[in-house]
Amino acid sequence: MKFFALFLLLSTSVLALKPHTATYTLSMSGLKLAEVDIVLHKENDVYTYTLKAETQGIITLIKNYQIHSKSIFTINQFGMHSQRYQNFERDGDEVKKDIDTHLSGTQVDPLNQTLAISNTLEKNPNKKDFYFLLNDGKEVVKKHYRQVHNDDKNLIKVVSSKGDSEIYFSRSKHYIPILIRRKEFTYRLNSLHY
Repeated sequence: MKFFALFLLLSTSVLALKPHTATYTLSMSGLKLAEVDIVLHKENDVYTYTLKAETQGIITLIKNYQIHSKSIFTINQFGMHSQRYQNFERDGDEVKKDIDTHLSGTQVDPLNQTLAISNTLEKNPNKKDFYFLLNDGKEVVKKHYRQVHNDDKNLIKVVSSKGDSEIYFSRSKHYIPILIRRKEFTYRLNSLHY
């Protein structure tokens, strides 16, 4: 389902790349669809970023969907470098995706692409344009996001060049996204521990 692609966009909770655990709620028209748990771990300058999500409540009667994703990457002065990306998605008993790929160069993956924006904002909150090579395990595409005016001084609003998503990064939370909107779906930060 398309709204689960938003889970991969989530890949965002950074807190200046401090290890942490964050929980988000994904909803559509005010109806809670799923809870998403994200963990960032760092060992010997190598980051491991994991995501676990599954539908909850009455929604599971219609769609019993689960996602388990993992991204391993490093960061240097040139940005984020994904090394390995894994994504497993299941709808009931049917496997929808099973990706395990190794990346090279300055590529990012679907799980950590928003984390790459957070990392850039932490270093330069006035940056206006963000360009990435996104490798989803099938193809590599160029992605462009741009910072746009926002009246709230605590929040930095970033939109995709296609206009299909907007992300609000909180300055007071070390540029962690607190809200993601994508078409009719909303993704909100619930809790954060580090």
